Amino acid sequence: MRTLPLPARDIVREQLIVALEMYVWKGVQHGYPVSEDELDAVVALYDAYDAAGGAPGDPLKGPNLDQALRTAIQNAYDFTRVGRRLASIRETLLKDVERCPVCGISAPRTLDHYLPKASFHPLAIYVRNLIPLCADCNQLKSAAASNDPAEQFIHPYFEELPNGRFLRTEVAIADGGLVADFGLDTAVEMPALLAARLKFQLNRLRLNERYAQEINTYLSSHTTALQMCFDALGTDGVRDYLDRQATVEFSQFHGNYWRPVLLLALAGHDDFCAGGFRDVLPQAPALPPEALAAVAQ
Repeated sequence: MRTLPLPARDIVREQLIVALEMYVWKGVQHGYPVSEDELDAVVALYDAYDAAGGAPGDPLKGPNLDQALRTAIQNAYDFTRVGRRLASIRETLLKDVERCPVCGISAPRTLDHYLPKASFHPLAIYVRNLIPLCADCNQLKSAAASNDPAEQFIHPYFEELPNGRFLRTEVAIADGGLVADFGLDTAVEMPALLAARLKFQLNRLRLNERYAQEINTYLSSHTTALQMCFDALGTDGVRDYLDRQATVEFSQFHGNYWRPVLLLALAGHDDFCAGGFRDVLPQAPALPPEALAAVAQ
């Protein structure tokens, strides 16, 4: 879970003009003959959205705008698809976001409407209402904006998360498998409402279930290194490797990325470090003595 840089909005007016451009398709006229005053009104809604940090409210639905204008903006979202007139919006927002900012599992391939375009028509192409998400998070989030603040998702553009590492996991070896339970670290100070929303988000997106599907695949990539460290240096070697790898991944991604959080928890699990990893991960072939000596050095 992480925040994202706030997208620039210096050309939102021009994007509206392009989105609403009149055209004829199969003998039917599309678009909307937008006036300067109407453009001002939509941009004013964008201002209100920013001021509210994306919090839902009926004024953001544009009740004073012409219904045809609202519908035309809603329909214009299709122009953000690859090869269409507003494709640059999608390209810009997805650029340099390597992992979904919510789950951190997959690369984001979709844009989620933080406030759903089904209700908030004027915000359908507003760059600060479009969040890069993976397909699973986008689908599970749903297209409804709750009026209960505790059941609203964290806005990756507007909301600051605690500086500390608030994501934690408890790990156990049970029935020949590794069990990890991700949640919030209660020792990290944060407003109660923010904590409630983070918990809601974790549960709504089924993150524990989805992480469980990823853990064995991810840890299997470390099997050989763990075995080498254990054979050469024992428990301390495994623990040191896990700590070092966690540092690398925290630096590469961010402080609340699930993979290094998992590695730190495993580094603190005595049984796992004392060879228990062999009970839950594929076996690596034994190394010759000269290789072990190299690792020990």
